Amino acid sequence: MIWLFAFSSIIGNYYYGETNVRYIRDSKLGVFVYRLAVAAMVMVGAVVSLDFAWSFADITMALLTLCNLAAIVLLSRQAVFLLKDYRQQKKEGKNPVFTKDKMPEIADKLEAW
Repeated sequence: MIWLFAFSSIIGNYYYGETNVRYIRDSKLGVFVYRLAVAAMVMVGAVVSLDFAWSFADITMALLTLCNLAAIVLLSRQAVFLLKDYRQQKKEGKNPVFTKDKMPEIADKLEAW
């Protein structure tokens, strides 16, 4: 059962990563390099000590946390505006709906909402 969980986790995370690589730059070379990196990390992860693997995971989680904090800071102005708009609509007894005309500075950047 643990083997199935580990295998499905690797496949799932691989797919998330490849989807992001394709979104950032849809090139065959980029996807190929990503696939090589994943295969190498799986092989390395299978032979390194458990202490090293956990330390490496901790470091990468810290880097991901820093990326997320940067995104939160960069998006905070828009998030606060949208929260105020949501609360105002709730206060008025409406079913809150966002329309891109409320934030014209991001309207051209919205792919989906």
